[in-house]
Amino acid sequence: MKTNCLKKQRGTVVVVVTIALPILLLIMGLALDFGHVFVNKTRLQNALDATALSAATVINKNVKNGTGPATTAGKETFTQFIAASGNGELNGLKPGDLVFDYSRTLNPWGTFDAATDSFAYVRVTSNGMLNVTPMLIQVTNQFTDDLAVPAVSTAGPVGNNCELVPLVICPKAGAPTGCDESGCNGIPFHTKVCLKGGTEAAKDGSCQDPSLPTGNFGLLRFDGFAGGNDIKNLLAGTVNTCSNNPTWENGNKVGPVSQGIETRFENDLVQTEYKGDMPYGGYQPQYASETNAQLVKIPVPDGIANNRIVAVPVVDDCTTTPINIVAASCFLMTEKPTHTGTANEIVGELTGACPGPGTFDPTNPVLFGPYKIVLFKSNGSSDS
Repeated sequence: MKTNCLKKQRGTVVVVVTIALPILLLIMGLALDFGHVFVNKTRLQNALDATALSAATVINKNVKNGTGPATTAGKETFTQFIAASGNGELNGLKPGDLVFDYSRTLNPWGTFDAATDSFAYVRVTSNGMLNVTPMLIQVTNQFTDDLAVPAVSTAGPVGNNCELVPLVICPKAGAPTGCDESGCNGIPFHTKVCLKGGTEAAKDGSCQDPSLPTGNFGLLRFDGFAGGNDIKNLLAGTVNTCSNNPTWENGNKVGPVSQGIETRFENDLVQTEYKGDMPYGGYQPQYASETNAQLVKIPVPDGIANNRIVAVPVVDDCTTTPINIVAASCFLMTEKPTHTGTANEIVGELTGACPGPGTFDPTNPVLFGPYKIVLFKSNGSSDS
C-alpha cells in the first residue's frame, strides 16, 4: 500500500521545481537588478550632494557675485566626483545636464532679494540624466525599458546672528511674544519706538516697558562682555556676539551708549537724522533711497551701507532671569541718542524680523553671522 503511494508521487518534485524555477529566477533577477539600480542611485545622490554643497559654499562667500561662480564650482565638483574610482557607470553623465535652482530662503523656496539678487540656498536636480539597464529580468520580456534614476539635493547655511546689540525689546502686555508679519512683541513695524530711556522715561514707560528690573534701562550683558566699554563697542558694531544667554546690565551707561551709537552714525554712508512725526511706512524707504544714492557714486564714499540697522534681541519676559531671547528685530536708528543728564533715549523704528538666535530649527536657518553649509531634505526626495 505504501509502496504504491510512493510510486504515484515520483516525479512531483520535478514538476514543482519546473513551475517554481522561472518565478525564483524572476525574483532573483529583480533583487539583483534593483540592487544595481540602488547602488547607482546612491552614487548619483552622493555626487549631487557634493555638487550642492560646493555651489552653496561659493555663493555664500559673496552673494554679490551672483549664481554663475556657484554653478561653475558645482559642475567642477560633479565632474571630479563622477571621475573618481568606483563611479564608472556615471562617467557618461554631463555636468551641463544638471539643473541648478537658487533661493534666498529655504522655506518658501524660490525667493530672492530684488535689490541685490542675493541667494543663499541651492537645489541641484539630475533631471533624468541617469538611466540603468535591468539586465537579468529582461529575459522575462516584461521589463525592456531602462530605469530612470532621479536625484535631487539641497544645500545652504545654518547659524546664529552674531551681530546682536545689547538692547532689548520687551513684550507688550497681552501681545504674543516673538515676531510675525506685523511686528515684534506687540510693537508694530515702521512706527516710532524708543528702546532705551533715562530714569523718568523708564518710570513712565514712554521709552521702554516699565517692567524692566529695578536699576536697568534696557541694556543686556552678553557672555564675555561687561561694563560700559563693551556696551559701547557692541553698539558701535566693532565687536560681535552670538550669545543667547544674556543677563541684565545695570545702570544707564549714558556715555558709552551715546558714544557707541554716534560711532554707528559716523561710519554709515548716510548720517541724516529723521525726526518729527514718522511718515506712513516709516523712514526706512527714505534711508534706503539715500543709501542707494551713495552706493552708485564713483568712487563710493567711505562708510558702511545700512550700518544704522541693527539686530535687537526680542525676549519673552523682561521681569525674570535668565533672559530668553526668542527672536531678533531689525531696528533702524533714526536719531542720534539724546544725551542730557540721565536721559539717553535710543529712537528709531522696527523694520522687520532679523534672522536671530533661538531654538535651532534647520527648516528656518539664518543668513547672518557664522554659519556652516549643510544638506537639507529636498521636497519630493527621501535621499537628501
